[in-house]
Amino acid sequence: MSVNTHSLDLELSSSQYAKVADTVPLSITGDLTVECWVKLETLPSANAAQMNFCGKWEVNSDRRSYRLIGLQASDKPTFALSSSGAAAQADNFTATTILGTGVWTHIAATYAASTGSVTFYKNGANDGGGTQSNLSIHNNNSEFVIGANDTITAAAEFFDGLIDEVRIWNTERTVAQVLANYQTQLNGDESGLAGYWRLNNNYNDQTVNAANLTAVNAPVFSTDVPFVGSPDRTGLQAKIW
Repeated sequence: MSVNTHSLDLELSSSQYAKVADTVPLSITGDLTVECWVKLETLPSANAAQMNFCGKWEVNSDRRSYRLIGLQASDKPTFALSSSGAAAQADNFTATTILGTGVWTHIAATYAASTGSVTFYKNGANDGGGTQSNLSIHNNNSEFVIGANDTITAAAEFFDGLIDEVRIWNTERTVAQVLANYQTQLNGDESGLAGYWRLNNNYNDQTVNAANLTAVNAPVFSTDVPFVGSPDRTGLQAKIW
């Protein structure tokens, strides 16, 4: 198992983010899991805007699919899904725990298409959820973006802080599965893994889908990471709350 040496440092003041054009594997319409590590420098409420972690969501068009954000109103992780691409057909679900600054936190949100069930996990523990009223996710050609929300004209709702280990699955991950690998780098060939960005001093997708990111406005990589490597080989270095 490889060692985690870097995370991506995104500055809101510089409108920094990373993106990739739509791909078939990322246009997930059924079961879905989105997960990442974040270490915020400022809170969404302090910036009077949502703070996008990652997703396929074009905010001023009908090309909304899914996104994981920090909610401006509550500073809590929020998972949004749209069945038609339109704002009127979007359901938002908010986790229980408020985000903090200066600490690494792992956030995962899962979706079961058969029941519309959404579940949040914070550092591997259940953190609330809800039920989606529309049981499908819209398929469109919006970009997949880390650290901002896509728009027709320019990106918006920028992330401020460090982000690492962004993973998109076309399955509903169980609590046991989240716990088993949230502090471990993956190989990239795990079943159901549709996109995986280690952000380990590069923007490469580690899966065979090769959805490599393009950086915007020159973000840099940091050596501040939430964990070093495999628990059974290098030991955990997680800084969690």
